[in-house]
Amino acid sequence: TFCRGSIFLSPRPLPFLSLALAGCTVSHIADYDQKADVGITQLQKKTEAFRLRLERVAGTPEGNYTNYIATYDDIKVDLSSLQVRADALAQNRLTSEQLSLLSDSISAFEERHRTNGLRPIIVQESRKALDRQFAAILTLEVAKKRDLGEPRDTR
Repeated sequence: TFCRGSIFLSPRPLPFLSLALAGCTVSHIADYDQKADVGITQLQKKTEAFRLRLERVAGTPEGNYTNYIATYDDIKVDLSSLQVRADALAQNRLTSEQLSLLSDSISAFEERHRTNGLRPIIVQESRKALDRQFAAILTLEVAKKRDLGEPRDTR
């Protein structure tokens, strides 16, 4: 015998029971965000072009940090915009954390450029690390897209 007040004796099942029986799934991660995907891809391209330019001029007067302050600022503004967007979406902690780590890496690279200048090998090594970070962020966004049942992205 079930006690009175249990969900089994209730004339109307509890709302969560109805959802469970209907086969609803609970998502613990934000949905795919096309604007974030496009923004991250554009930022990666901008950052890559910047690093290629720096690699060519590292160790020369043209590679001086003061020549690139505006470019660093531009990259930071784009990254800040993506961070604000990611932070505003519910259940988007992973993307937010990855963008924060990317921001830290770009800031560390800038600080190294500002205080010590750059050599080509430093730019090449940072390129590898930043590429891994961009790939991780984009992999997460593409995975969110697949979870929606949309066609696979063939970048």
